[in-house]
Amino acid sequence: MSKRKDMMTPEERALWETVTRTVTPLGERPDAPPIAPRRMVRPLGRGAELPADWFAGTAPEPEKTIDRKTRRRLVRGQMPVARSVDLHGLNQEQAQRLLKRTVESAVRAGEKTLLVVTGKGGKRFAQSDGTPAAFRTRSDFDQFGGVLKRMVPLWLEGPDLKPFIQSYGPAAPDHGGDGALYVLLRRKSPLERRS
Repeated sequence: MSKRKDMMTPEERALWETVTRTVTPLGERPDAPPIAPRRMVRPLGRGAELPADWFAGTAPEPEKTIDRKTRRRLVRGQMPVARSVDLHGLNQEQAQRLLKRTVESAVRAGEKTLLVVTGKGGKRFAQSDGTPAAFRTRSDFDQFGGVLKRMVPLWLEGPDLKPFIQSYGPAAPDHGGDGALYVLLRRKSPLERRS
Protein backbone atom coordinates (compact mmCIF):
# COMPACT_ATOMS: atom_id res chain seq x y z
CA MET A 1 0.00 0.00 0.00
CA SER A 2 1.44 3.37 -1.02
CA LYS A 3 1.43 6.47 1.16
CA ARG A 4 -0.44 9.54 -0.01
CA LYS A 5 1.83 12.16 -1.46
CA ASP A 6 1.85 15.41 0.49
CA MET A 7 0.26 18.01 -1.78
CA MET A 8 1.74 20.96 0.12
CA THR A 9 5.13 22.49 -0.51
CA PRO A 10 7.45 22.91 2.49
CA GLU A 11 6.62 26.66 2.59
CA GLU A 12 2.87 25.92 2.58
CA ARG A 13 3.35 23.29 5.30
CA ALA A 14 5.27 25.81 7.50
CA LEU A 15 2.55 28.43 6.97
CA TRP A 16 -0.16 25.90 7.83
CA GLU A 17 1.59 24.89 11.05
CA THR A 18 1.97 28.57 12.04
CA VAL A 19 -1.74 29.19 11.48
CA THR A 20 -2.85 26.07 13.37
CA ARG A 21 -0.85 27.14 16.44
CA THR A 22 -2.83 30.40 16.60
CA VAL A 23 -6.25 28.75 16.55
CA THR A 24 -8.20 28.64 19.80
CA PRO A 25 -10.76 25.82 20.13
CA LEU A 26 -14.37 26.97 20.56
CA GLY A 27 -14.92 24.72 23.56
CA GLU A 28 -17.42 21.97 24.15
CA ARG A 29 -20.05 22.01 21.43
CA PRO A 30 -22.23 19.22 20.13
CA ASP A 31 -21.35 18.05 16.69
CA ALA A 32 -23.75 19.05 13.93
CA PRO A 33 -25.93 16.18 12.77
CA PRO A 34 -24.61 14.61 9.58
CA ILE A 35 -26.41 15.53 6.37
CA ALA A 36 -27.56 12.50 4.44
CA PRO A 37 -26.38 12.60 0.82
CA ARG A 38 -29.09 12.74 -1.85
CA ARG A 39 -28.93 10.34 -4.73
CA MET A 40 -28.88 12.15 -8.02
CA VAL A 41 -30.70 10.52 -10.90
CA ARG A 42 -28.70 8.55 -13.41
CA PRO A 43 -30.02 7.17 -16.68
CA LEU A 44 -31.90 4.00 -15.86
CA GLY A 45 -31.56 0.70 -17.61
CA ARG A 46 -34.58 -1.31 -18.59
CA GLY A 47 -36.21 -1.99 -15.22
CA ALA A 48 -39.21 -4.02 -14.25
CA GLU A 49 -42.44 -2.53 -15.51
CA LEU A 50 -44.97 -1.22 -13.02
CA PRO A 51 -48.08 -3.35 -12.59
CA ALA A 52 -51.01 -2.39 -14.82
CA ASP A 53 -53.22 -1.67 -11.81
CA TRP A 54 -51.35 1.63 -11.34
CA PHE A 55 -52.85 2.79 -14.63
CA ALA A 56 -56.31 1.17 -14.38
CA GLY A 57 -59.32 3.31 -13.60
CA THR A 58 -59.14 6.95 -12.66
CA ALA A 59 -56.48 8.12 -10.26
CA PRO A 60 -57.29 10.84 -7.72
CA GLU A 61 -55.97 14.31 -8.47
CA PRO A 62 -52.70 15.13 -6.68
CA GLU A 63 -52.92 17.79 -3.98
CA LYS A 64 -51.32 21.08 -5.07
CA THR A 65 -49.91 21.70 -1.59
CA ILE A 66 -48.04 19.54 0.88
CA ASP A 67 -49.51 19.46 4.37
CA ARG A 68 -47.74 21.74 6.87
CA LYS A 69 -46.45 18.98 9.12
CA THR A 70 -44.82 17.05 6.25
CA ARG A 71 -43.39 20.24 4.71
CA ARG A 72 -41.91 21.25 8.07
CA ARG A 73 -40.28 17.83 8.41
CA LEU A 74 -38.82 18.11 4.88
CA VAL A 75 -37.49 21.63 5.52
CA ARG A 76 -35.86 20.63 8.83
CA GLY A 77 -34.32 17.49 7.36
CA GLN A 78 -36.33 15.20 9.65
CA MET A 79 -37.86 13.59 6.55
CA PRO A 80 -35.09 13.09 3.99
CA VAL A 81 -35.55 13.74 0.30
CA ALA A 82 -35.03 10.28 -1.17
CA ARG A 83 -34.11 11.38 -4.68
CA SER A 84 -33.67 14.56 -6.69
CA VAL A 85 -33.75 15.34 -10.38
CA ASP A 86 -32.39 18.50 -12.00
CA LEU A 87 -34.15 19.53 -15.21
CA HIS A 88 -31.96 22.58 -15.92
CA GLY A 89 -30.80 22.86 -19.51
CA LEU A 90 -33.27 20.34 -20.90
CA ASN A 91 -35.96 21.06 -23.45
CA GLN A 92 -39.57 20.20 -22.60
CA GLU A 93 -39.53 16.78 -24.24
CA GLN A 94 -36.29 15.71 -22.53
CA ALA A 95 -37.43 17.08 -19.18
CA GLN A 96 -40.79 15.32 -19.34
CA ARG A 97 -39.17 11.97 -20.25
CA LEU A 98 -36.60 12.29 -17.43
CA LEU A 99 -39.27 13.28 -14.91
CA LYS A 100 -41.49 10.31 -15.88
CA ARG A 101 -38.57 7.88 -15.72
CA THR A 102 -37.47 9.28 -12.35
CA VAL A 103 -40.94 9.12 -10.79
CA GLU A 104 -41.53 5.55 -11.99
CA SER A 105 -38.10 4.48 -10.75
CA ALA A 106 -38.72 6.05 -7.34
CA VAL A 107 -42.11 4.33 -7.06
CA ARG A 108 -40.51 0.98 -7.98
CA ALA A 109 -37.90 1.55 -5.26
CA GLY A 110 -40.61 2.37 -2.69
CA GLU A 111 -39.38 5.93 -2.14
CA LYS A 112 -41.70 8.59 -0.74
CA THR A 113 -40.10 11.96 -1.54
CA LEU A 114 -38.65 13.54 -4.63
CA LEU A 115 -37.09 16.96 -5.22
CA VAL A 116 -37.66 18.26 -8.76
CA VAL A 117 -35.42 21.22 -9.66
CA THR A 118 -36.91 23.26 -12.50
CA GLY A 119 -35.05 26.54 -12.11
CA LYS A 120 -36.78 29.91 -11.82
CA GLY A 121 -36.46 30.79 -15.48
CA GLY A 122 -37.31 34.13 -16.95
CA LYS A 123 -37.96 35.82 -20.25
CA ARG A 124 -35.05 36.29 -22.57
CA PHE A 125 -34.00 39.64 -23.90
CA ALA A 126 -32.42 40.35 -27.25
CA GLN A 127 -29.03 42.04 -26.95
CA SER A 128 -30.30 44.76 -29.30
CA ASP A 129 -32.55 46.37 -26.64
CA GLY A 130 -29.55 48.30 -25.34
CA THR A 131 -29.40 46.85 -21.82
CA PRO A 132 -26.33 44.66 -21.26
CA ALA A 133 -27.06 41.40 -19.48
CA ALA A 134 -24.93 42.41 -16.49
CA PHE A 135 -27.20 45.39 -15.73
CA ARG A 136 -30.53 43.58 -15.75
CA THR A 137 -32.33 43.13 -12.45
CA ARG A 138 -34.77 40.48 -11.26
CA SER A 139 -37.67 42.85 -12.05
CA ASP A 140 -36.68 42.64 -15.73
CA PHE A 141 -37.67 38.98 -15.78
CA ASP A 142 -41.06 37.44 -16.36
CA GLN A 143 -42.93 37.05 -13.06
CA PHE A 144 -44.26 33.62 -14.00
CA GLY A 145 -40.83 32.13 -14.55
CA GLY A 146 -39.57 29.65 -17.08
CA VAL A 147 -41.28 27.06 -19.19
CA LEU A 148 -40.24 24.07 -17.04
CA LYS A 149 -41.42 25.83 -13.87
CA ARG A 150 -44.87 26.18 -15.45
CA MET A 151 -44.98 22.78 -17.14
CA VAL A 152 -43.84 20.42 -14.36
CA PRO A 153 -47.05 20.86 -12.29
CA LEU A 154 -49.11 20.15 -15.43
CA TRP A 155 -47.08 16.99 -16.08
CA LEU A 156 -47.50 15.85 -12.46
CA GLU A 157 -51.28 16.17 -12.87
CA GLY A 158 -51.27 14.59 -16.35
CA PRO A 159 -52.36 11.02 -17.13
CA ASP A 160 -48.80 9.61 -17.22
CA LEU A 161 -47.80 10.70 -13.71
CA LYS A 162 -51.06 11.34 -11.83
CA PRO A 163 -51.36 7.75 -10.48
CA PHE A 164 -47.97 8.10 -8.74
CA ILE A 165 -48.31 11.58 -7.22
CA GLN A 166 -49.89 12.17 -3.82
CA SER A 167 -49.06 15.89 -3.55
CA TYR A 168 -46.51 18.50 -4.54
CA GLY A 169 -45.52 22.01 -3.51
CA PRO A 170 -42.72 24.59 -3.57
CA ALA A 171 -39.43 23.65 -1.94
CA ALA A 172 -37.76 25.46 0.94
CA PRO A 173 -35.08 28.07 0.08
CA ASP A 174 -32.31 25.62 1.08
CA HIS A 175 -33.65 23.10 -1.45
CA GLY A 176 -34.12 25.54 -4.35
CA GLY A 177 -37.06 27.71 -3.26
CA ASP A 178 -39.22 28.87 -6.15
CA GLY A 179 -37.05 26.95 -8.59
CA ALA A 180 -37.84 23.51 -7.13
CA LEU A 181 -40.76 21.35 -6.02
CA TYR A 182 -41.17 18.74 -3.33
CA VAL A 183 -43.14 15.77 -4.70
CA LEU A 184 -44.69 13.17 -2.39
CA LEU A 185 -45.20 9.82 -4.10
CA ARG A 186 -47.83 7.18 -3.48
CA ARG A 187 -46.54 3.89 -2.13
CA LYS A 188 -49.59 1.90 -3.22
CA SER A 189 -51.54 2.00 -6.44
CA PRO A 190 -54.73 4.11 -6.34
CA LEU A 191 -56.81 0.92 -6.78
CA GLU A 192 -55.16 -0.76 -3.76
CA ARG A 193 -56.01 2.25 -1.61
CA ARG A 194 -59.69 2.10 -2.55
CA SER A 195 -60.12 -1.60 -1.82
